[in-house]
Amino acid sequence: MNDIEQVTGACGFSRRILHHIDHSLEQADAGAVSAHLVLVGIDNFTMLLSGYGLSVSEQVMAEMARTIAACAPPGTQVHRAQRDVFVLVVHALDSLQAAGLCDQIENHLRHPSHGAHFGALHIRASACMVARERAGEPAESLIVRGLLALEDDGLSPSPLGDEGKEFSREEMGIANYLSQAIAENRLRFAFQPIVESATGHVVHYEALLRLHAPDGKITSAGALIPVAERMGLISTIDRLTLDMVVAELRRDKQVHLAFNISNLTTHDASWLQTLTRRIEETPDIGERMTIELTETSIHRDLKHAAYFCAQAQALGCQVALDDFGSGYTSFRQLKALSVDIVKIDGAFVRDIMENTDNRFFVKTLLDFTRGFGLKSVAEFVENGETAKLLMEMGADYLQGFYFGKPYNHRQWLSDGEYAAE
Repeated sequence: MNDIEQVTGACGFSRRILHHIDHSLEQADAGAVSAHLVLVGIDNFTMLLSGYGLSVSEQVMAEMARTIAACAPPGTQVHRAQRDVFVLVVHALDSLQAAGLCDQIENHLRHPSHGAHFGALHIRASACMVARERAGEPAESLIVRGLLALEDDGLSPSPLGDEGKEFSREEMGIANYLSQAIAENRLRFAFQPIVESATGHVVHYEALLRLHAPDGKITSAGALIPVAERMGLISTIDRLTLDMVVAELRRDKQVHLAFNISNLTTHDASWLQTLTRRIEETPDIGERMTIELTETSIHRDLKHAAYFCAQAQALGCQVALDDFGSGYTSFRQLKALSVDIVKIDGAFVRDIMENTDNRFFVKTLLDFTRGFGLKSVAEFVENGETAKLLMEMGADYLQGFYFGKPYNHRQWLSDGEYAAE
């Protein structure tokens, strides 16, 4: 049975807890046993407190402590060092094992809590391992380094007052809805065709994520993605998206699919590793896969985005820059990214026939991309006049309701070969 020690509502370090941790580290030194600190931060604690109050928040934290203790090796003490941070001292684990424990704790805490009267709530948690840099390094120094590491993974604060309370409840409710949909395998694709301007032939489809509700209603998942990013669900969603795309490409050797991933996923080395394994298992799928990244997200970390693009292209994939024109990508930055395709933001295409400013802007963007030797896709093409104008402007590919809505079936197969699953 693991020992759980909690300081309810503690906002700073408890000297008693620091003493216990120092003593545990000294015992490890005396026995020549490795010891690491593991810190677990409840990233959406402020949202929980704002939306549900102190009593419910403390119930959740008590449940989190029990869950953490169940993951840890027997005899490990779980200390609540701050109101939203737990600290463990783990003995006899090397750095790799301690890091594995962090992943295990995060995975366990990610599932909605069902232990209290308020029902299921999604908890976002971050865990990190801290190794001593020198023998005898005090607990306080280790904890500070761990807190700094956790801070990089935290959530933005919620608005204050009644508005903040409603915002927090809504965000946590959406996160819980997404968690349940993932657990119940209710994420599906809708497919929208992208046609070649010169021939009118479909060159590939964009796979768009949809949620199938228990009552059979199908809704777009796009509006929920920002919440998924804030609540720590996006890595799960993007891994699932990748596996779903791979399954489609393996099912049909002719189809080419494009799909979006979050900017956060470009920093996830394990996602790239999974992509690499899938392509090694089925080499032909790489060249039939286009990964779409948004311009606004790329702008935040150009260097890392460029590295991600290069890695994906080395595997045979194409990379598209989505929503081009909505951000601030310069000529130099676009060249550094070395993407294959640029997708013109549909906001500028939708009223291009009436808005001369947008017409000039789209023409400039198309000339810009052509000058770099890139292919272009114009989105939101809703009528023949717009399609004709974009063809004259030099758009390579067109996408929009004029050529096909996103359908919940595989349009490239014969009738009857596929029913929505």
